[in-house]
Amino acid sequence: MDPANGTHILKQQFLSRRGRIVKAAVATFLAVAVLTVTKWDSPLQASVKPSVSLEQCSNLSTTCDTAHSANWQTGNLGTSNSNYAEGDNVPYRTIASNLTVGKTYKLQLEWDATQSGKHALDYPTSFDRTEGTANPCAGVTCSGGTNTLSIPIDPHVTSAGVTQVSGQKFTAFGATFPASGASVSNSGGNLCGSSTCTIAANPSAYTLSGTYAGTSAAGTAVYFTATSTTAVIAWGGHIARRLDWGSGHSAADVSGSPYHMRVIDFNCSNVDNCSSGNMDRSLSAGAVTIPGSITIVKQATSEGDTSFSFVGAPAPLTSFNLVDNGTVSNTKLFSEITTFGSYTVSETSLAGWGLDRASCIIANHSTGTASVDGATAYITLAEGEDVTCTFYNSPLPVPALGLTKTADAATYAAVGDQITYTYVLTNTGNTVLGPMQFKVDDNKINDGTAFNCGAAGTTLQISETVTCTAVYTITASDITNTSVTNTAFGLAGELASSNKQVTVNYVAPATTTTTTTLPIATTTTTLPIATTTLPIATTTLPVATTTLPVATTVPAVTTTTPTEVQIVNPDNPTGTEDVLDVLIPEELPVTGWHVGGITLIAALVLLAGVGVTTFSSNRRTRGRRNGGR
Repeated sequence: MDPANGTHILKQQFLSRRGRIVKAAVATFLAVAVLTVTKWDSPLQASVKPSVSLEQCSNLSTTCDTAHSANWQTGNLGTSNSNYAEGDNVPYRTIASNLTVGKTYKLQLEWDATQSGKHALDYPTSFDRTEGTANPCAGVTCSGGTNTLSIPIDPHVTSAGVTQVSGQKFTAFGATFPASGASVSNSGGNLCGSSTCTIAANPSAYTLSGTYAGTSAAGTAVYFTATSTTAVIAWGGHIARRLDWGSGHSAADVSGSPYHMRVIDFNCSNVDNCSSGNMDRSLSAGAVTIPGSITIVKQATSEGDTSFSFVGAPAPLTSFNLVDNGTVSNTKLFSEITTFGSYTVSETSLAGWGLDRASCIIANHSTGTASVDGATAYITLAEGEDVTCTFYNSPLPVPALGLTKTADAATYAAVGDQITYTYVLTNTGNTVLGPMQFKVDDNKINDGTAFNCGAAGTTLQISETVTCTAVYTITASDITNTSVTNTAFGLAGELASSNKQVTVNYVAPATTTTTTTLPIATTTTTLPIATTTLPIATTTLPVATTTLPVATTVPAVTTTTPTEVQIVNPDNPTGTEDVLDVLIPEELPVTGWHVGGITLIAALVLLAGVGVTTFSSNRRTRGRRNGGR
């Protein structure tokens, strides 16, 4: 070796070794300095900026419960670790660290609402709505209490005609939720632009960028106040379902990984540079099962309150009843079926009703089948298929005929009176009667032989009627029996109605009494006698009052009773030879007062003559007795 050259090499080795020593010494110095500085500045450790993380729950074999904290993941949920269905809820959680107790923070959440008009995650829900054992505190030490915040209904969803699941909540572990309208301190933070922040609404009003017809994202902000240095905020994301948005517009119709939930910002009331960046968690379409459904519909020929029984198996199918009364009571829906395979639905027979037919159709058909044998539907349901089976029933034919009968009179009074009966035949069954000749059989009409009612070839629809009449004439025996009762029934071929009876009663004719009063004649006669006026007896003749039976002719009175009138000579009041009996009719003929009056006058004239003669005779007699004067 060249000595000079060797010297050079030794020199280089020395210098290299010295450099390493110097570097090591410098490194040691710096390390000590750093440790010393860190130790001196240890009070600054508490001012480390708050941070958040976003995780989602995988559920393929086990869910993210207490024993499986590793199922809370930051990666994509796919077929290897998850199995959700449309209508299910994916649990999400944020873990907020390095918080200051009493300070308020804001999470800005966002999710993909639609992809090219197809709905993905349509609104937030509770974290445990479908994953009931999910535990947001799995693997995290939660303290400081638990509180909830109601999730409001998104007006964008409801205005699209979809009913959002109500009663859902955000849940905070180690935090509380300020009330809407509350004021919170913003001391050096970026929660708002002033020292005091007013929280208008918690959670905030929903935002929607884009439209449902295209690609859109929805979001809301959640405020919480720390009660611990670590807080967990949990919620769920509802996977849009075809039942709400229609076939071709639900989450299963979106390709790729369309189910994105994000934390797009994080703000603090005590740190001015507090932020999170955009944290995004996705779920692939392959991890979402498209549920199937089975719908059973009842169609009865006549709507009513009849209840039809069905038996369905296996679960979720079960026994149920349907009523075809014009409402949704005629439909039974088994939705969100994710166990695919064989199902059966059978209708139980019902007295008085027959099964006309049953048929099934499959919407969104892929590989499933549906067939009907008698009253049983056999269904092999595949993913995403919607099977609808309709059972058609009608009443078994039950022909029936009804009869009503009325009379136009309630009573009769004499032989020859007539009663008109009206007969109304009604189709009271559930099937058409005819065309045929309807008849009525009445024991008082046509000698009890059935007679035609209505025209030949008459057809009666259900509840329709045909009417006819018949006349009955009262006989002497009906007067004796004092009533007429007849029994009738209707006939439609071999079909007969029930018997109907009508009774009409006899009422005797009324009796009329007539009273006739004859006029009474009172006559006073003065006889002219020389110088002596004889008083003439005034006689009032009694008048017979006779009650005559009612008749068109009043018979004349032909019997007279003589009345004896004695005229006494006033000069010989006790002498019998001076008494004259005169017969005067007691009653005048009813032919009029003229004849009776003439007769009376004649009798009076005769009486007067007799009186004058008697008077003269008496005077002569006295004269002889007195010496011939």
